[in-house]
Amino acid sequence: MEGDIVIRHFHLVEDLKPLVYILAVISLAVVISSLVLAYRRWTAYGEKIRVLDGSILTNLLTFSLLQYRVLRHRFPGLMHLLIFAGILWLFTMTVLRALDNYFGPFLVGDVWKLYKFLGNIAGLSVITGSLIAIARRYYGLTPNLPRDYSYYLVHLLLIVIVITGFALNGLAAASYRAEYESPLFDPIGYIFYTLVSQLSFDEIRVYYRVLWVIHLFIAMATIALIPFTNLWHIIASNLNIALSRRAPSVGALRSYPDIDERISSGLGVGITKLRYSMWKQRLDWDACTNCMRCTNSCPAYASGKPLDPRLVIVTMRELMYNGRWDDKPWGSTGVDPDAIWSCVTCGACVFECPVLIHHVDTIIDVRRGMISVGDESVPEGVLNSISSMQYLGNPLGSTPVSRDEWLEELKSRFGDDIIARPDVEYEYLYWPGCVTVYDPRVRSVAESLIELLRRANIKVAVIPDNVCTGDPALRMGEELMFIEKAVGALDSISKYRFKKILVNCPHCYTAFKWEYARYRDYIKNRLGDKAWVIDKLNVEHHTILLYRLIREGRIKPGSYRAIVTYHDPCYLGRWNNVFEEPRGIIKSIRRLNLIEMPRSRDRSFCCGGGGGQLFYEVKKGERISRVRSEEAAKTLAEGSGERILAVSCPYCNVMFRGEAEQFNFKVMDIAEILAESTRS
Repeated sequence: MEGDIVIRHFHLVEDLKPLVYILAVISLAVVISSLVLAYRRWTAYGEKIRVLDGSILTNLLTFSLLQYRVLRHRFPGLMHLLIFAGILWLFTMTVLRALDNYFGPFLVGDVWKLYKFLGNIAGLSVITGSLIAIARRYYGLTPNLPRDYSYYLVHLLLIVIVITGFALNGLAAASYRAEYESPLFDPIGYIFYTLVSQLSFDEIRVYYRVLWVIHLFIAMATIALIPFTNLWHIIASNLNIALSRRAPSVGALRSYPDIDERISSGLGVGITKLRYSMWKQRLDWDACTNCMRCTNSCPAYASGKPLDPRLVIVTMRELMYNGRWDDKPWGSTGVDPDAIWSCVTCGACVFECPVLIHHVDTIIDVRRGMISVGDESVPEGVLNSISSMQYLGNPLGSTPVSRDEWLEELKSRFGDDIIARPDVEYEYLYWPGCVTVYDPRVRSVAESLIELLRRANIKVAVIPDNVCTGDPALRMGEELMFIEKAVGALDSISKYRFKKILVNCPHCYTAFKWEYARYRDYIKNRLGDKAWVIDKLNVEHHTILLYRLIREGRIKPGSYRAIVTYHDPCYLGRWNNVFEEPRGIIKSIRRLNLIEMPRSRDRSFCCGGGGGQLFYEVKKGERISRVRSEEAAKTLAEGSGERILAVSCPYCNVMFRGEAEQFNFKVMDIAEILAESTRS
């Protein structure tokens, strides 16, 4: 429009224009060459990058653009959003200005004013976010953040780029568009304009040219520094998000379809050497931003054990960067073995990571490697549990005679038809699981559940030849035994006719629902004409069933006068997203006062029994169950009356029973509480 200001591109620096292209080519060459080297790292030894999920755009929109997990933590989330949104718009402004130069002008009139105003907001956003980031790291406002000086350098560079940009804007205004400059749409530029408005044109020209070169060099140097600083996450983290594993995370562990060939050839399974890692694990390691969310959420770390999930990831990254492909990734050459065995596989690290790193996958794969080579650092308790699974069919070391005696007790209480028969079809085939079957303290959970289902006229029977699902072997790194137990469990189930499998153990639930599917073809080949069973697996956790029966009016809860807090089991809540059903059952019981612990739902703190640690113990630091029990006791102290820690997992049941007397609360499964209420 006539009278509107038009941007003078390369104003006063037309002769320096080639410098832009030269420095841009150099900077991009550094970034591209670094990306090529990274690709070679990720795909070394025959690995091929492939799309695992097919949700590339959805993942990038959710976790990159909308910052879904970043914003879960308000303070660091806001800081990152200020920097991210500011840089994103400043980059967009650069693109728009280039388009205006070659195809415009279109940045004129009110469009130009809006362009300048949003640029001011974006610049202030970057400066504010970077200052917060510097203070946050320097003063330790977020625990355990590493004080790497490159972080300070990056943020100082960003601040300098923005400030010099504002100064150039003020100098440009003073040189050719003073009548258009206004604090209304260019408040920061106006400040610099007022500082230089009294200078002569020749003075402005000199200052502008010098500052323009400085601004250009710093901007291009910052781009060139991307591969060598935390700015690398702009590339690696977004690639990791785009190529994330198939959802849900619980079923995304690495699989070995060729496991027989690997074993027979002596290759073993797991990361026995770094070269046997897969491309997605390597991309995980490269994507880490050192934000410490994984470590700060880790129950093993919080209890003083030697596990630092971030350190595991960055140690693997350093091994990869240094090309130590033929080294084992643990011990003196890598990660502390005690750190690997301290992991309870609770998934807190995985669910906190804003760039979708799967720490548990790497840790379990290193465990597999240690088991494969018979490393001496494998805890004795792990070896004993694996031996018990092999020879006794369960990780507790209990004789099957104990199981048979309990089944006879069930017959005497509920009748012979409580034990499943091949010639009868059942609505639910009940799989109690090893801990429920063999631990006398947990058997009452199964008995309460059967009692409730009988009252609801549910046709249910207990599978008599209950064997281990193999989940403990999987979490402890004995992959081959896990598969053998999976085949055995499915072989047992195939003898019966049923509509659904019912479990009260989240670990069994996860194995049936997700883990067996990773070896579907392999298991089908092993089962032969019984292979139909893996396709028919429709598994349900007892809290889901009980809550549905309550809503349908088939179970009528009574009253139970007590104060209760509910512990979300990691493998039911975080890994399988079952949060509402257990709480719905509790809330349906009259006079039962539910008080939530500070860490609940997907931020629940582990009981300490996961990852196989119900069956072995890393004797360093405090017991995780004790840390959680203390939190539960403080929560329950807010009320009066009988104090109950409600659980819905036999692992949690056992771990907390060991602490209950000291902390003066009772541990009860939700099925036990519900059954007790119906008896009143």
